[in-house]
Amino acid sequence: MSFSSETKAELCRIPVSRDCCAMAEAYGLLLFAHTFSHTEICMVTGSAPLAHRIPPLFARAFGVTVRLPEPGAGGRYVLKVTEPAALARIFSALGYDLKYHLTYHLNRNVIEEDCCRAAFLRGIFLAAGTVAGPDKKTHLELTTSHHALCREVMSLMLDMELSPRQAMRKSTSLLYWKDSGGVEDFLTLIGAQHAALEMMQAKVEKQVRNRINRRVNCEAANVIKASNAAAEQIAAIRRALDRGGWEVFPDNLHETIRLRLEDPTASLAELAARLDPPISKPGLSHRMRRIVTIARSAAEEEPK
Repeated sequence: MSFSSETKAELCRIPVSRDCCAMAEAYGLLLFAHTFSHTEICMVTGSAPLAHRIPPLFARAFGVTVRLPEPGAGGRYVLKVTEPAALARIFSALGYDLKYHLTYHLNRNVIEEDCCRAAFLRGIFLAAGTVAGPDKKTHLELTTSHHALCREVMSLMLDMELSPRQAMRKSTSLLYWKDSGGVEDFLTLIGAQHAALEMMQAKVEKQVRNRINRRVNCEAANVIKASNAAAEQIAAIRRALDRGGWEVFPDNLHETIRLRLEDPTASLAELAARLDPPISKPGLSHRMRRIVTIARSAAEEEPK
């Protein structure tokens, strides 16, 4: 089951506690349904939980009976309302004049309360929403072929302090989010708290993994840098010793040189602690630069 299907199943488990919210959710379903006209209402879904939710939802919202059919090809359910009396009841409840057929414009009078607006958006998502799983790139979208309706729903969402983006995909209008915060806020508002929590947890885990990876990469880079520096130091020292012997270096640097040659993989901090007396890491770093400078100068001199 996809994350979208799981989210819709979660939403379908929400009890409808108020008649106004039942109507608001049904309204969202209708506006974004396959067909919503004065002659027919047709809702097509591949979600079994949604198909089972629609009949009791419409019975409570409008007092209309919707028959639950057997799933068809691909497990899709097609739920229809065609009886003129039932259509008239639905249109009347939503404030539409049946003879003008202006069904694809938003009547805000139906969704005045905050709870009803949340239920309305839940209906829209159930009818026409998809959301990418936490393991994928963040994306939630709502689709409709009715461009004016898309703009009106966009306006409603902006009033609710939601900030979707709007776009066109061929003949389809989209409202979508690509930011995890926007998706989490929307899912939480419509009642999909578990889905929102999964996304939040995935985001936190990703941030932790990124921090760990950055730290590991940084430490690995430091080890490589230190190893390369040690190899350069040892190579310069050995060239100088081959050419001029220990006399090339001042006596006070001999202990440091011996420690470096004896343990090529030791860090500067480890070498600094072994000196007698011990010195600081920056102090040893300065001393090693001096040793390398002397060694290179000695190696470049013409032999006498």
